[in-house]
Amino acid sequence: MVDSMSKLLPLLLISPNFHTKRLLMQKISNLQLFDIDVVPDSETAIEHLKQTKYQFIISEISIGKVDGWSLSSLIRSDIYQCDKQIPIVLITDTHCERIAEATAKSFGINAVVTTEEIARLNEILADAFSSQIPVNTRLTTLSVISDPALSDQLNNLFSSKFVTVEAESAKQGLAIIRQQNVDLVVIDSDLENDATLALLNTIRQEKPELSVVVIVPKNDTSRAEFYMIHGASDFIYNPINVSRIINVCERAAQRNDFIISNKQFAEKVTLLELSKQKFQNLSDAHTKLLENLSSVVLELDTTGRIKFVNKAWEALTGYSIEDSLNLPLVEFIEFDELGSQRFNHQLNGILMQSVTSTTAELKIKTVKNNSVWVEIRLHQLYMDGFVQGITATLDNIDDRKQAEEKLQHLALHDTLTGLYNRYYFDNELSRLTLLASRGKETHSLLYIDLDHFKVINDTEGHQMGDLVLKEVAQILTLRLRQSDILCRVGGDEFIILLAETKLQNAINIGESICQQIAAAHFQFGNTTYKISASIGVSEIDGVSTPAEYLRQADIALYVAKKKGRNRTHSYETDDVDSTKQLDNMKWVQKLQQAVIDDQLVMHFQPVWDYKNDCVGYFEALVRLQINESITYPNEFIPALERAEDVSFLDHQVINKTIKLIKENPGLHKVAINLSGQAFSDERLLPLIKEKLSFYQVSGERIIFELTESASLTNVSGTRRMIEQLSLIGCQFSIDDFGTGFSTFSYLKELPAHSVKIDGSFVKDMISSDIDRTLVTAIANVAKVLKKHSVAEFVETKEIFNHLDDIGVTYAQGYYISKPLPLSDALKFKFTP
Repeated sequence: MVDSMSKLLPLLLISPNFHTKRLLMQKISNLQLFDIDVVPDSETAIEHLKQTKYQFIISEISIGKVDGWSLSSLIRSDIYQCDKQIPIVLITDTHCERIAEATAKSFGINAVVTTEEIARLNEILADAFSSQIPVNTRLTTLSVISDPALSDQLNNLFSSKFVTVEAESAKQGLAIIRQQNVDLVVIDSDLENDATLALLNTIRQEKPELSVVVIVPKNDTSRAEFYMIHGASDFIYNPINVSRIINVCERAAQRNDFIISNKQFAEKVTLLELSKQKFQNLSDAHTKLLENLSSVVLELDTTGRIKFVNKAWEALTGYSIEDSLNLPLVEFIEFDELGSQRFNHQLNGILMQSVTSTTAELKIKTVKNNSVWVEIRLHQLYMDGFVQGITATLDNIDDRKQAEEKLQHLALHDTLTGLYNRYYFDNELSRLTLLASRGKETHSLLYIDLDHFKVINDTEGHQMGDLVLKEVAQILTLRLRQSDILCRVGGDEFIILLAETKLQNAINIGESICQQIAAAHFQFGNTTYKISASIGVSEIDGVSTPAEYLRQADIALYVAKKKGRNRTHSYETDDVDSTKQLDNMKWVQKLQQAVIDDQLVMHFQPVWDYKNDCVGYFEALVRLQINESITYPNEFIPALERAEDVSFLDHQVINKTIKLIKENPGLHKVAINLSGQAFSDERLLPLIKEKLSFYQVSGERIIFELTESASLTNVSGTRRMIEQLSLIGCQFSIDDFGTGFSTFSYLKELPAHSVKIDGSFVKDMISSDIDRTLVTAIANVAKVLKKHSVAEFVETKEIFNHLDDIGVTYAQGYYISKPLPLSDALKFKFTP
């Protein structure tokens, strides 16, 4: 506020609308800061701008030959008396916020405000003159790149188009995303600790609408495809193509605007539906009667009979004017009993003078025995101070109503199967949760996932897979009760909401569905396929949130699959299987966060070389550092294996270990353990080759270990892996050998360089003749096959010496050393 002696600031207000102008004048005058010039159109505004140096401009959008957007563009071009950075606010009837924000940036607008938000004007005016609102026409881009040269190159390219924010690591980038608004994220696929995927997954979980562009090596199509599958919006190659990168990033940012705008549009459609009556009442029926002669104009007497109707009636209904006069209007209206009562009530309300006007949407019968949607507006007809009848207008809205019905159907239904979609499911789950919380009946949720569906998709193609999904949808539909709600929420995932259904009854229904799907046959040519379904069940009791009920059903679904598929499992808090699966999911999240925060820790256990009397190599062992305490593999690896997400850990361990080998020459040779899922991971071998090349580490310094049981599950796959690892110089060891003792013959088939004798035999070999004989036999077989033998669990000097006597090549165990942090491992000394 200023005192009365202060000079008022010149403000230009452009508003042709009397109502809007009155609201704006009231708000601005309350501040007592401005000398206000009010003009009705853009032509007058331009003349004023040539003569007066204004310090603030408020304008509606539709203001004559030059609209508000274009006038703003002229002002920003610095051709008028005012500063080209002058704050500009546009007033509009309604808008989608994101579209308005994006358009405002491109035109240099400070704010776009609806007429319903004019209360914000005081805040905008105050901010403008206290801190000078910046005109930001550029998008904000976050680049998460560890290579300084690449980061500088991108920032130079982006400087003309984007406001850039830099981060050197995934952890720093995630912190920026959580603390400030960005329009686009550019991530290097070669981040430290291979954290790109973990960062991308976290962004998808926390801000799914945010666009992400990933930088991949030139022509590495498999890596580009991998990150696109995992949620990236687009990719660019390194070295950078200057002309492509700006286009890709602008396109990705526009995708972000599109996604957010769609969401905002959906919200506004919902609000519009809720306020439909208010919207209809805003229509000026009398003005439309004069301006729109295609509208039907009627006059009704005090009994509701037609006294006058114009020619548009014949075009709309096909009935002649002569045949329609003196008939009640309600005879031409098609509606159910409830609709009839509602319209008669509206009609009587006007005739009884309880209301002066009313509006409705209803169907008018036509002479061809069909109907047309119309919007009808009724108004009291005054003559000599009394209500003498009703004037009415009818507008054909049939095309709009049909379009609305189609749009509504598309918005709520899956296009392939015609079932309800995920959006409809979310709303119905929230509704049932609310009903349950009010003490009504409990409900149930069935989460259905098809088993072996991928086989059909991969073998017969997606088109045939779609046919199977349609048939499954039909099977499920026939099983529904009238109150049940069936939705397709993913590729081969369906959900059924069972209203007023107890948990046990829901389980029974789930088992019945499993039987019906398992009994179905799908014929393609001469090939017949059978599938089954796994179902997770949760009870909607009103105690938890909708998201929690869905998560519980998801956990139960995983348990059903783990137990052999083609079955139903329910989530219960005291269920051991559900608790384990929940723990698995938590560990997956903890691992991703640990990678982002660089909390993966490697310890190294020395392995003694008997022949050379020194440390032959080190075995790398992973730990997680969480809340300043060390977590050991036995706590998290079983959970990751059960969640089938241990391959992610494989990648992290390989990357971090090879990096440490590069940085520490004292780690002259290191063994790295692979999980049992390594064979099914198509990215593992390319990753090993890539990391060895990137860190310039010789493959001869790496030994990969895989357990005997995992090796034997896929002998041909193990052979291929060993052969490809050997080509790049790496060695391969079969870990825990002897647990499947019948497999001696496989040693001839597998070109492994060494076998690791299972520690359960080694630790008792002094006291057990059987264990001693087994250890000796394995060592002898390895020697004959020209392979090294490694004994683990070497815990005493006596065992250590005896292994040397029988010709074991290497020894590993607590007698020699426990696993050590890197700094201690590099200082290790041992005297037998």
